[in-house]
Parts: sequence; C-alpha cells; structure tokens
Amino acid sequence: MGNIKIFMTQKVKIVNRRLTPESRAGFSLLELLVVVSLIGILATYAVSTYRHYLEKTRFVEVIQAVHNVRLAQSLCLLQQAGTLLRCDSYSELGLSKPSKTTNTHDVSITRISGLITGTGTTAAGSYTYILTPSLDPSKQLSYKISGTCMTGGFCDS
Repeated sequence: MGNIKIFMTQKVKIVNRRLTPESRAGFSLLELLVVVSLIGILATYAVSTYRHYLEKTRFVEVIQAVHNVRLAQSLCLLQQAGTLLRCDSYSELGLSKPSKTTNTHDVSITRISGLITGTGTTAAGSYTYILTPSLDPSKQLSYKISGTCMTGGFCDS
C-alpha cells in the first residue's frame, strides 16, 4: 500500500484500510483541556503563595515598629537601674506613639508590665506581635516573643 494524494493538498497513508494523514497538525481537544487545567491548578497555588508572602513582607513593618519601642525601653531600663515601672509608657521612653500606616494598625505599651504589642492591619494579616520584658534578679533584661504571628509563621520565638 502506498501513499495517495487526495486533492493534491495532503499526503495520506492507507493503514488498516483507512486513509490517515502522514503528519498530524495541531492538538486534540482533550490535550488542550489537560494543559489548561494544569495551568489553572498551578496558577491557584502560585496566587495563594504570593498572597502569603506579601502579607509576611507587610508584617515586617509591624515587627520593626515594635523593635524600635523595645530599643527605647531597653535604654530606659539601663538608665533607670532596671525599674520597669519607669519605662512603661511612651512619655517615659521619650517617644511619640507610632502612627497608623497601611500595614501597622497599632503599637501599644501596657502599663506596669511594660508589655509591647504590635498589631498589623488586614493587609498585613491582622496578626499581633508581643514582646514581654523580664528582668532576672541580676537585672538582666530579656524579652519573650509571643502573639498570633507565631501560629501564622510570621515571627520566630
């Protein structure tokens, strides 16, 4: 069985008593559907991952604002011989309260305990970042990190 020219436009081959084109042009509908669905699945994963990293990046602004207050509080505690009650407000630290931004909702200091709490906006995931100061008997200062940012993986302990 040989090649036959039909209408002088396409070469065909006779296989099992059928005329089949020698070269297939294009893709079948099933192949196209599989490729489009795979691209859709990958795009869904990529968008959710991108959103998570974007929130995490925005939350860094909250962490930075809390750390600025922590540095001022550490300096105050050095000057006040480790007396936490003298370093538990913005006026005692010589700072003005950080203003709200697109990523930072609030940074507050709790009276008496000196707890510093930063809260992110919705754009930053609405997580909280909490630093709890503690002084051991030798007046060594340390901070314990906590907050909802721990469960979201946005901050480390």
